[in-house]
Amino acid sequence: MKKTLLAVLASALCFSSTLYAATITPTSGVSILYVNGQPAEDKLSENLLNDGFNQVVVRMDKNMAPAGASSSDVFTSKPYVLNIDDVHGDLKIDHPQARSRMEAEKVFKSDQPNWLLEQDGKAISYKQEVLKGKSGLFPYLGMEKLIAEHNQSRGIYFENGQVVDQPVAVQVASVAANSAESYKAPNPQIITNNVEQLKAWYLQSSTEERKAFRRWMIDQE
Repeated sequence: MKKTLLAVLASALCFSSTLYAATITPTSGVSILYVNGQPAEDKLSENLLNDGFNQVVVRMDKNMAPAGASSSDVFTSKPYVLNIDDVHGDLKIDHPQARSRMEAEKVFKSDQPNWLLEQDGKAISYKQEVLKGKSGLFPYLGMEKLIAEHNQSRGIYFENGQVVDQPVAVQVASVAANSAESYKAPNPQIITNNVEQLKAWYLQSSTEERKAFRRWMIDQE
């Protein structure tokens, strides 16, 4: 029994290590909000990554007040979705160079600020987009849903922090939507008498239904 338990634990550890092969650690001033569709374990410290493709949602949250100032001046950027194609080691992420509020506002005026992402001390490439918020006072309230909608429109799906193919439920919904779009309802007709009504029904019937109807007509004569 003891040997079996040890074997199960060893297998679980091995499986876990294959799923989570690396970490991402933010520098001061960077907040990691979501990792692979799930809330970050720690916004200001390291988070686990999968081996291969990963997606992190990050934001700059940096105090721009001069050293020794009595009050803070925190600049908060919009959230950015970063897609990283090939992760095989620990990552570090730093915010774009911004030494003042004015400089930060200028940097983030662009939709492509230069986040510094390093793996083993070398800069690696990534793709980024600003996460589109809602209108109103709290545009990023319910961010998890906004991220899911962002990803779904781009054909990206996560389940429990793992990238997956399109879920069956989404496929069914997509097929239903396409069917609804392709279906053309018959033009409305104003029926003035029984003959016109019969004609309308006959024209809207399938081939088999028409055959059955004709057989029924013969039986009635």
